[in-house]
Amino acid sequence: MRPTQGVSYPRSGHAAVYQIAWHYFGDAFIYCDTNNKEQCGCESVPCVNPNRTFAKNHDFGLYNAAGMPIIPSEHYLIQFRSPVRSIVSNYYLFRYRRLLRHRKSEWQRFALNSIAYWNRFVDKWVLDFPSKADPPLFCSYESLVLDPEVRIREILAYLSDGPLDEDAVCQALKVEPIVQSNSISEFKYYDAGFFREIEELTSGRLAKLGLPSFDEES
Repeated sequence: MRPTQGVSYPRSGHAAVYQIAWHYFGDAFIYCDTNNKEQCGCESVPCVNPNRTFAKNHDFGLYNAAGMPIIPSEHYLIQFRSPVRSIVSNYYLFRYRRLLRHRKSEWQRFALNSIAYWNRFVDKWVLDFPSKADPPLFCSYESLVLDPEVRIREILAYLSDGPLDEDAVCQALKVEPIVQSNSISEFKYYDAGFFREIEELTSGRLAKLGLPSFDEES
């Protein structure tokens, strides 16, 4: 397995890729989640473990600063997603972990902070990724859901240092079926007007990335 940095905007399909890759590569899949002490959590880029083969990072430093460095010699799998849906999904997780009271004002504050982070993330890791660095593999959540078998094979091939074992790929795909998440229309604070305001703050990035707006997916 080829050592790879997995950089993903939250709720962009990393968990599914992790499960499938872990079942496919087995003991060769040596994982580091920079923010999880139970999975290395060294907070170092690259990982301090010389045997590490896959490292997860959301580059949360972009909330306030430049974030983690882009190392030209590293291999990168970069996952992203249309902003409104990823922010709504991440809010559920954020609120659950921090036991926050469920208020509209708290949600809107979270969304506005998150869209600024989303803009910085896609600028740095997708739109302006350095041309002198090793070419990364980009994977949007939308393309992963649209054609999971094709995209997963591309990802496993990128992570591999040899040809794919097709039988093992088929078995790994059965472990973690990839399906579209629930409709955001069920979200407690669903507000099409506010969602459109959020998307307008991306200043044309959706079109550059080939991503649908939230209402195109509804």
